[in-house]
Amino acid sequence: MSRSSVERVAAIVARVGRLGPQERVSEATPLVGAGIALDSVSLLELLLAVEQEFGIEVDAEELMRAKALHTVGALAAFIDAKAGHA
Repeated sequence: MSRSSVERVAAIVARVGRLGPQERVSEATPLVGAGIALDSVSLLELLLAVEQEFGIEVDAEELMRAKALHTVGALAAFIDAKAGHA
């Protein structure tokens, strides 16, 4: 997985999650549950922002099957694979 992908996804997550400057987002940051705890509206916003940022189309079911929403790193790896950068 590309380091820049992780950084770009982390920036999107921070923006979508409306995190303050003191809140750090890393590769291991969980996106649902105990982590950022994005709600369904925020997850949709995240999906749209990722599609726009990386120029890809993501099917929500494919995303769920890939378990790409567990962490920032998992989402970045999914994006890299989808964009052909893996």
